[in-house]
Amino acid sequence: MALSIYLTISILILHYAYHLKKPLGFLENGIIFMVVAIITRQCLTLMALEWSLYRMTEDYWLFICLLLCRDLLTPLMAVIFINYYVRADGWTSKTASFFISLMVLLGLHKLAVHFGLITYLKWNFFYTILLNAGFLLTGIAVLKIISVFKVSENVENESL
Repeated sequence: MALSIYLTISILILHYAYHLKKPLGFLENGIIFMVVAIITRQCLTLMALEWSLYRMTEDYWLFICLLLCRDLLTPLMAVIFINYYVRADGWTSKTASFFISLMVLLGLHKLAVHFGLITYLKWNFFYTILLNAGFLLTGIAVLKIISVFKVSENVENESL
């Protein structure tokens, strides 16, 4: 049951991301996706295996759902958020896109807890809010770093 739900959610979010008007190019979106995916993977693995804050499932089929959530859905939601963030005109729409993306990520995490993909040991939902907000803010930081390199590259090319 959980695998079919996570596959359906993954397909829907992938279709949404594909048809979204993206102001960023393929390279910028790819870099944001990869950096957020690496950070997500490292943070969640450290918290589960090294620090024992929560326990991941040992069922093979449920672990596939956890991999979908950790390695696909979280970075993809960060990319969708960053594209809305770039397109937004004012701070109200930027803040609204942040909170909507955060609510989707929290809903995915709540679903993971409901299906038993994750069992809290020394963890609570407030920490999850902070962690997912950190993932989205990491996407903004990567965007800022990319834009600095992009501007410096344009200045160097124009001076030739």
